[in-house]
Amino acid sequence: MNRIGDNLVHTGPNEAIVKAFVAFEVDFILVGGLAISWYCQSRQADDMDLLVKPTIENSQKVTDALASLNLNGFEHNSFSKYGVQAPIKKYYYADIITPKNEEFTFEEITINSVKAKLFNIPIYIPSVENLIRLKENAALSTQKELTKHNKDIILLKSII
Repeated sequence: MNRIGDNLVHTGPNEAIVKAFVAFEVDFILVGGLAISWYCQSRQADDMDLLVKPTIENSQKVTDALASLNLNGFEHNSFSKYGVQAPIKKYYYADIITPKNEEFTFEEITINSVKAKLFNIPIYIPSVENLIRLKENAALSTQKELTKHNKDIILLKSII
């Protein structure tokens, strides 16, 4: 189980990333399996996916936050483009990503998002409908994980 009351819990070291993102005022939203477990408690999340707004200003905040955790090697504009997926698996079990393309923007993903807590830190999670849309997009582009994505879509649609 990844949720206790109004708080999501996850791999302890990932808490530092969330704290850094909040401290550096990064525009981000929790997506992926951990976000789905907010709505569907039977969903066990394996990693943490943080979707960041793909702008130069926000990218600088992301790289500063990561640098504060000794995660260096990112350029100030590394997260300003669409379709970025930066796995930071050496010390954390997380991915920092940007929207795949301009067809489904960060602003659209955050519409109707819900307030939640992760490690008792206030964050936002996309609406069920937007999580479904994200998973449908992922399912189209990722044949390898099609089964997992389809199960997540079915879980989410079961609560609408």
